[in-house]
Amino acid sequence: MNARSATETPRRRLSAEERRAEILDAAGEVFAEAGFAAASIDRIAEAAGISPPVIYDHFASKQELFVAVMEDARDELTARGARTMGADAPVEARVHAGVEAFFAYVEEKPAAARVLLVTHRGTPELQEAASRVQTEASARLVALLAAERELFAGAPDRERRLGLFVEFLKQGMHGLAEWWTAHPDVPRAVLVEAVTEIAWSGLRAGFES
Repeated sequence: MNARSATETPRRRLSAEERRAEILDAAGEVFAEAGFAAASIDRIAEAAGISPPVIYDHFASKQELFVAVMEDARDELTARGARTMGADAPVEARVHAGVEAFFAYVEEKPAAARVLLVTHRGTPELQEAASRVQTEASARLVALLAAERELFAGAPDRERRLGLFVEFLKQGMHGLAEWWTAHPDVPRAVLVEAVTEIAWSGLRAGFES
């Protein structure tokens, strides 16, 4: 036995869930940098420190992997939103925290955010999945606001109003997140305060209606 093998600590074998998360992180970085068409399974595998067949143990195709990156980003963002809106605090404070959570994610995970919001554009085979991912995200956000019973209480078109508000706010935040990548000198707090002011203005009207 040589000295290296005697002292080297064996690498811990990752669980399937851990390996999948590792692949998603690497794929997000590669897709964000190269785009869908130019990204290859070989390149993603290299970024993840594994062989290409390992990726195919978890994902049937590059397209399925890309969609999984989008879904993973959406799930984390909506989970953050659910945690903030479920906190024991006034509604305005929770809305502020929800907006903060979104832009914090964009700052912490810019590659995943770009895949979710931007990279799929111009790739026809991804459009249906991208639309589904966003539709499901909107439905979750509408459900969070619908739990605020006083919001548009008694309005016959309450669900439609909530849906319109969510789409307006979501699309605006997505646009600002993309704009922020070209203006990184703008502090996150500036974006959060601006969006919160707009969001709360609309929600306050709903509570007063």
